[in-house]
Amino acid sequence: MDKQKRKTLNEKLKDFIFAQTSEVVTRASMGWIYSLSYDKAFLIENLELKETYKKNIKKKNKYLKQKNSKMDSNIFDQLQHFDTIQEKWDYMKKINSLGNFAVFKDSFGKEKDEIAIQLGRKFLSSNEKLNILVMGAGCCGLFFANNLKKKLGRLVNILVCENRVQKSRIREPYLRNWLTNLPKFLFNKKVDRNVTEVFDWFSHGDYIGVKLNMMEILLLQSCKNNNVKFLFNESPYDDLIKEPNIDFLVDATGGKIYKYYSNHKKKHILLKIPTNKKNDYLQFSLKEKKNYHYPFFLNKQIINYQFKIVGIKEGLLTTVSEYINQNNHDNLFYIWVGKLIKELNEILKIINIKEVNIEIFNHFLKKTIHIDKFEKIDEKIKLQIDNRILELIKIIFKTKSKEDEIYLEPPFSFTPRIKLFDKDLPKYCDKTIIPIGDSYYTGNAKVGNGLGMHLLYVDELVKTIAKCF
Repeated sequence: MDKQKRKTLNEKLKDFIFAQTSEVVTRASMGWIYSLSYDKAFLIENLELKETYKKNIKKKNKYLKQKNSKMDSNIFDQLQHFDTIQEKWDYMKKINSLGNFAVFKDSFGKEKDEIAIQLGRKFLSSNEKLNILVMGAGCCGLFFANNLKKKLGRLVNILVCENRVQKSRIREPYLRNWLTNLPKFLFNKKVDRNVTEVFDWFSHGDYIGVKLNMMEILLLQSCKNNNVKFLFNESPYDDLIKEPNIDFLVDATGGKIYKYYSNHKKKHILLKIPTNKKNDYLQFSLKEKKNYHYPFFLNKQIINYQFKIVGIKEGLLTTVSEYINQNNHDNLFYIWVGKLIKELNEILKIINIKEVNIEIFNHFLKKTIHIDKFEKIDEKIKLQIDNRILELIKIIFKTKSKEDEIYLEPPFSFTPRIKLFDKDLPKYCDKTIIPIGDSYYTGNAKVGNGLGMHLLYVDELVKTIAKCF
């Protein structure tokens, strides 16, 4: 793209983002208000605890050795070979357990890393096309690439980079085995039809319920099928970003490139958010740290710690709900019923963790564990855990079938933040950076102001870009 077209496009992008700021802040604040209204008994006082916790987390993923397999082919073609929905579902679950599956390879074969970067630069060097580098191959980055490629086709070159790798040039499997709750209109006619067809097989009604890692791997395969290129390398991509014909960067890293963002002139911003009550509002103080603004209420940062129990079959809903309804005065438990078809459907549990118990959970939940293993945990540890959590796990353990794959996942924090800009958008190597997803703001899973609203925003962003062509 020539300089004048690039300048015009960047101005349109700037206008779009600044026009959306107020709406984005409103969406983000929904999660803050929920924490104050319902999870206030579990707000964390010790702000340094979060940093310590993150440092102690280590990756413990194990991947299979590379081997040739008949499964190493197009996912969509493979799915058509199965007769039943259950077989298709089992296949989708199996993909992410295979560290060598062809879909995890990038677009540059067995070339050395240096050569692959050169090929990536060449791919983005056309002066006749729109050239976009997407940083991050998670759901938002893949949705952006798929959506824009569908709209612009050969007019755009998109290269998606990712540094979460099991080895150079092979991405790690997608690990977020979480139910989703996304309206189908977010995807229909916006991404490749092959993707939405799979969603329709597994989902009930007007909502998509497939696991997040399944959604990501389908979007990845679809992008590859439609000539979106990928580069998977643990090293920084500075040499790639320096390609002069790149028109802008999309930050879908979840905030990992914050160092490229400029500080905001206002370190503290007072923000009044209206409540449902007439003439009533909550006043937050947004304080800047590492180029992001974090919400505080009454001088206390909003932080909650939680863990998830996943894989609970819908058949256990009545039993689980009865116990929770009688033992949830402080919102210790949050239960979500999935949107999958009945024979596949599950319920998801999010459980709050009190500050005094964070280190305990960090100790025995360093990695995902099967519920069977929880029963074997040292009784001294169990004595330090809220008895209601122990009782709930005991109920699930006693009522589940032997075949149920129910897991306790490592604790995570809801530490909301938002990226605010002054008069201009951030740049790196003279390339405008467009943040999307958690790189823009972090949502609260209990409210639903995260992924779904991120995808709405990305779709509007894509429409803005497409209008310029």
